[in-house]
Amino acid sequence: MSADVETQPVAEVEESAALTRTEAAARKVRSGSKFRRWWRRRPMRRSLVLTHRWTSLVLGLFLIAETTSGAIVLYNAEFFHATHGSFYQHTTSAHPITAQTALETVRKAHPEFGAAWVSSDNGVFAIGDEAYEHVYGVDPGSGRITGLADLNGGPMGFLVNLHDCGLGCKGYPGYVPFLGATMEGLGINWLATVTWGEFILFVLGLLMVLLAISGLITWWPGFRRFWQGWRVRTKKGRFARDYDLHNIIGMIALPFLFMWGLTGAAIYVQPVANVWLTITGGHAIDESRFDFAPHKVPKGTPDIGVDAAVRVALQHYPGRLAYLTTPEKLTPGYYSVSIAGSSYSAYEYRAFYSGDTTVMVDSHDPKNVKVVDTKGEPLSNVFYDKVFEARHFGWLVNPWWRIIWFVLGLAPLALAVTALSTWLFRHGNKKRRRHAKKAAAAT
Repeated sequence: MSADVETQPVAEVEESAALTRTEAAARKVRSGSKFRRWWRRRPMRRSLVLTHRWTSLVLGLFLIAETTSGAIVLYNAEFFHATHGSFYQHTTSAHPITAQTALETVRKAHPEFGAAWVSSDNGVFAIGDEAYEHVYGVDPGSGRITGLADLNGGPMGFLVNLHDCGLGCKGYPGYVPFLGATMEGLGINWLATVTWGEFILFVLGLLMVLLAISGLITWWPGFRRFWQGWRVRTKKGRFARDYDLHNIIGMIALPFLFMWGLTGAAIYVQPVANVWLTITGGHAIDESRFDFAPHKVPKGTPDIGVDAAVRVALQHYPGRLAYLTTPEKLTPGYYSVSIAGSSYSAYEYRAFYSGDTTVMVDSHDPKNVKVVDTKGEPLSNVFYDKVFEARHFGWLVNPWWRIIWFVLGLAPLALAVTALSTWLFRHGNKKRRRHAKKAAAAT
């Protein structure tokens, strides 16, 4: 008896201590998951879910049209090459003609054409007009004009107009005059030169960024269950399968969707790029970087010519001639020479307008030169100019690698299909529950 009396308090103490430890562990679990429960239940996460859902529903068709057309336009240059075989027929020669000779050949044969730029593409010289609507091909080996081509016509021209201009590019199929008008009447300086079509694309770009961010936050399963977010429950019914597919497709395409949205918006409104560069450690883009002041010379001073301008440009930046504008119309008083670098070119596969470094040469003074490049710029600016923005178009990789761009460009279409499937399933369940309640009330 005495032993029992003595040991009973000890047992009670041990039991009390065990309960205390259990309660402490429970409190720790509860406190550890407090933020998680708040995030899942509080209005912040709910608002992001609703933002993601309604942005997708309201603008889904516009985003699908933009991204799907962009996926096809990725192969615009290859499509042009394939459909203009005779244009690119050329011969080899030990003494090929120069760019200046090719320009003079077209001007002599077609003085009404108004040749304004020269390009080197796929083995031939391309001589284009001021409006960027038509182009003549010239064989460097024989000096023969290979043909005239329309740059903007046909179904591909319509897709370019839709994707690049929001149907606001004059001279392209599907042009809508209202969408081609500028917004200068609103009195907002940074929108004065932006057309209504471009403004629509700018808004779509920002919304794509919003969809990417909200999609990541609403999908995020946590570090412990991260890999569970990549499974597809094929045996749990249509809803679970399509829900998982929607999440996985979105996560795979998210880096590209974010990049496309940000760079797409920045193409039309430069402050977007400046904000991104400032956040990532760079500085705002110099708006005067393409300003150039040719020297005033006496009337009758001879022009240095295309070939001399190309030689001067290559002395300042080694590589090859990609694209050149003449001083008569497009760049008055100077030649603008675009050069594809000898080791790396972000716009290698851009057809007529390739090259990623611009050298401006005074048409009368070859010593008056300006090189527009990112040399000496912060890493963020270099990355944005040479890699990030170029990734938008896929021009930095060959057509085979660009298949990745094409597939991911179709991701919004797949996301729309899976989202519609899950929504229809939920809607059907709600409808069946309402019918079941009515039937139960009736009985």
